Amino acid sequence: MKYGIVENHKFILIDEDRQRLENTLPFMPQYSVEQIGTYDEDQIEQGHDGTWYEKGHAPQRPLEEARTEKLAELEAAFDTASREAHCTSSVGFEIDADETANRNVSSLIVAMEANGEDSVLFCAYDNTFHEVTLDQLRIMQIEIITHARAVYARKWALREAIEAAQSVVELESLSISFSEENE
Repeated sequence: MKYGIVENHKFILIDEDRQRLENTLPFMPQYSVEQIGTYDEDQIEQGHDGTWYEKGHAPQRPLEEARTEKLAELEAAFDTASREAHCTSSVGFEIDADETANRNVSSLIVAMEANGEDSVLFCAYDNTFHEVTLDQLRIMQIEIITHARAVYARKWALREAIEAAQSVVELESLSISFSEENE
């Protein structure tokens, strides 16, 4: 329960302690004890500006401000997903799938082709080593590229949804995630 004085649905004073509220009134002579109302928690809400309002009257955050924040959230999540990318390879173990992994696998392919090697030691995502063939490296290279494309596709789909949102509520309902079930 809260006590307060409201003007135009906005609380001028609000407190859980009525006596404390009344003790404030001598410093605000334009208000009186008779103006103090009693409010249940479900009758009030805090606006995006931090001010308290009667339920249903709090101003909403501007759509463009919310959109900018959601796009920043998307960029941060994308950067993390790109930096920490990994996937399960069809060759039988989890592999890193970030830019460095792509470059390393490509370099191994070039080196094996140039040196005529049949196999090479490869460090998996969990830091275990596996002997892999040139064909297996080529498969992993395609899997890394496919994973990266899925991450980018998810980013683009989320960005499109953010840009198409018509309300702050719609924006807030968008879950920014790059988990494998989203790809």
